[in-house]
Amino acid sequence: MNRRRKIILHIGAPKTGSTAIQNFLGLNAEALRTEGIIVPDDDLGMSGPASGSHLRKMVELRENPVEGGKALEIAITNIFERANGASAILISAEHLAANKSGPRLFERLAESHDIEVILYIRRQDEFILSAWQQWGAKTEEDFLAWLLSVVGRQADWAAYLKNWETIVPRDKITVRIFDRRQMKDGDVIADFFDLLGLSTPFKAFTYPPSLANPSLAEAIVDLVRGSKHAFRDRHDNRFQGFVHDVSGDRFVKNSRESILTAAQRRAIVKRYAASNRWVRQNYFPDRKEDLFAPIEDGNYFCPTRGEWRRQQLEFLALALYGLYRWRERKTTGRNK
Repeated sequence: MNRRRKIILHIGAPKTGSTAIQNFLGLNAEALRTEGIIVPDDDLGMSGPASGSHLRKMVELRENPVEGGKALEIAITNIFERANGASAILISAEHLAANKSGPRLFERLAESHDIEVILYIRRQDEFILSAWQQWGAKTEEDFLAWLLSVVGRQADWAAYLKNWETIVPRDKITVRIFDRRQMKDGDVIADFFDLLGLSTPFKAFTYPPSLANPSLAEAIVDLVRGSKHAFRDRHDNRFQGFVHDVSGDRFVKNSRESILTAAQRRAIVKRYAASNRWVRQNYFPDRKEDLFAPIEDGNYFCPTRGEWRRQQLEFLALALYGLYRWRERKTTGRNK
């Protein structure tokens, strides 16, 4: 009986729409439950609200994979016992893709449950530049030094997949490319929903209201990169929240903006040629072209230092004006 019970495991990767997917799961946890899919709460139980993200709990469990695996097995068993008629449990934790001990958490569960893994991958130059904004720029001042330290190590999709294949059979692992041209309806949420194979149409579910975890314009990142005053650690997102409060979406990064030239991007991707070839051969055997879209010279633009300075001055002016308005409201009690 247990072998008919399924665990759908969304392992990321980071910077491939994971936050958007998790927002969707959290908003639609009750609707998905009527379809037989349980989205556990953030502690892998059923008593609290479900945000759709289980990253924090997975980080906690993987500190000791053996004991964590036992605790995870108990949690999954309890959910299936409490949720009568449930056919699957859906867990989403984007850092499981790269973490070497991640699969060990599910080793015991793989003996008694059907585990289906979903992994979204992204061309490495795009992933690395997005990772710079999300994590690297908060602790490192020198972009080039940081870049040299991560190229070839992060976003090695073949290495990640081989690690998960030690626990989950290849035919139970679905790999999707994070590229609007290759996702259903050009949307990662619609694409992920399609993989669930539900009978209820997508339009019947609630779509998240806003852009999830957008990157900032490079000029704004440049103002505070490596600043211990702006960031407590690499996971501190308060500055991004501040920028949004001050300017809304004014300084959200244009997808074509780049701090690397097309030639530099191609050099990064070339470093992963063998890894990408392995993924194409084993997960996209009918694909004739390369795993990822080619990098053309006209795909991106590099802002000049003068353009950066103009954006920086505009942002600083808006920040100062925002402070003035805040003090005005505090003094007068008016909110105009």
